[in-house]
Amino acid sequence: MTGKEAFRRALELLGYTDSGGEPDSAAATELYKRGLAITDQLVGDLCEAESGVCPPPLTSLSQPLPLSDTTARQVLPYGIAMLLAAARGDGDHQRLFAALYTQKRTALRRAGERRTDVLPRGCDA
Repeated sequence: MTGKEAFRRALELLGYTDSGGEPDSAAATELYKRGLAITDQLVGDLCEAESGVCPPPLTSLSQPLPLSDTTARQVLPYGIAMLLAAARGDGDHQRLFAALYTQKRTALRRAGERRTDVLPRGCDA
């Protein structure tokens, strides 16, 4: 999945589309200007939550996302929708998508962390 696909899905979730399902040109032009920065910010957050590794910054919305397909399709669009709604001052949508994004992000499988023995060694007491 690419950033452009996730961004388009977020516009659909927000209803910022015309009757044919295409992004509303007036709203989309304004929002696409912020698209790369918003998507990159969320990809970094989700990669950290998913694998603990921060990827290099995105340089284009057309490049493949360094996320699992499930995360890219089921979590990322909700985060993008949350930030787009906030940017437009759409408080109702922002609150809804913030709750959904937080819930979905929390449910991500986290990379297993290696546990080590933390008890002191060599104590005779």
